Amino acid sequence: MNDRQVALEIISDVLGGGYLNLTLKKRLRGIPEQNKRFITALCFTTIENLYRIDYIIDHFTSGKRIHRIIRNILRIGVCQIMFFESVPESAAVNESVKLTEKAGKRQLKGFVNAVLRNIAQNAGSIEYPSREKDPVKYLSIFYSYPEALVRLFIDQYGENFTSELLACKKTGSDTCVRINRMKSTPPEVKNSLVSEGHRFKSGKYMKDALYVEHISSVEEMPLFKKGKIAVQSESSMLVVDAAGIEKGDTVLDVCAAPGGKTAYAAQFGSKTIVATDLHPHRVELMRQNLDRLGVKAAVTEVADATVPNPEFYECFDKVIVDAPCSALGIMYRKPDIKYAKTDIEGLYAVQRDILETCSRYVKKGGRLVYSTCSVNKCENSDIVTQFLSDNRMFREAELHPYMPESLAPRCSRGQLQLFPHIDGIDGFFIAALERKKQ
Repeated sequence: MNDRQVALEIISDVLGGGYLNLTLKKRLRGIPEQNKRFITALCFTTIENLYRIDYIIDHFTSGKRIHRIIRNILRIGVCQIMFFESVPESAAVNESVKLTEKAGKRQLKGFVNAVLRNIAQNAGSIEYPSREKDPVKYLSIFYSYPEALVRLFIDQYGENFTSELLACKKTGSDTCVRINRMKSTPPEVKNSLVSEGHRFKSGKYMKDALYVEHISSVEEMPLFKKGKIAVQSESSMLVVDAAGIEKGDTVLDVCAAPGGKTAYAAQFGSKTIVATDLHPHRVELMRQNLDRLGVKAAVTEVADATVPNPEFYECFDKVIVDAPCSALGIMYRKPDIKYAKTDIEGLYAVQRDILETCSRYVKKGGRLVYSTCSVNKCENSDIVTQFLSDNRMFREAELHPYMPESLAPRCSRGQLQLFPHIDGIDGFFIAALERKKQ
């Protein structure tokens, strides 16, 4: 099976409801590294530009009904023609024709050949919807986002900001890892990476963050197996920093799986950390991760964060609520997310319930951090504003002293919104709240 056949199967799986990262991991086992890179790039770029690719296909097929497998073959072909300068147009066309035959659609080889050759010759003359007359449709097609999301972002941030946000795409194939100081040191980890032939660069904001290039399977790295590194984004690390954990604190981390924040929080010398998650299999995964990373102070539990637990009332100095969200802040590196988010509004009530419930667990004078990996104000600042309005025993807490110097000026009213196109890391919302002592 050649690279494009593998890519076709992956794209078919993802568009059938699978997760891109999990499907890639499953399908790329045993494939040589160089081939993995091409397949991954082809799948990511096709999914990332799906609406634009379909718009082009429909433009050159006059709206004909196209069999699902043939459309996917055309998608891969158009992707190479439009976005892969290293692939000759003739190769993109010819390989797509071969794929058509291998897919058992020999009778459609001529159709695929004709459509792709026409696109290759006339792609420069394609007319997209007018940005002046219909900016929502234009941005939806050109950057491949559902119109509902485009409209949401324009309403919240304006057209120009939305355009810049949607245009942001992850460049390179690096993975952000955190150096686990409970088992290692920065010099040791860096020296090990060099000796294993890995290229890496330092984090943008966090001293323990490293971006390692071309990791095909982080689980197979000796550093990972020994618990000396953990896969974690800088934005996620900033959430833990925002909690201001001090030695001897009692900490609660809800919706905690797979345990990245809990493990990082353990480095601050907390007395006890309780980490909960709704799903038993995810709690088991969290236990395995914490054990690998050498975290001894954490207690893991299966719990629904929307259901009050009287045993936790006013028991914790610091509570971290990384609420379930739309994940709209990481679409730039996980493009399949944007096509799956059809019921974002249904999350708002859950987020409000979790924040309201978990606020009961904060000691007087304690600190509560609410975060999401979203850039949608309805999940972020709106939730916090409503919570503060309904809960007079809480107030905005200082956030800027806990943030890196370059981000501190952006903190306002105890809140920080990160954007991938501005900050170069995952889009996250972080809010710090304090329970009044009286």
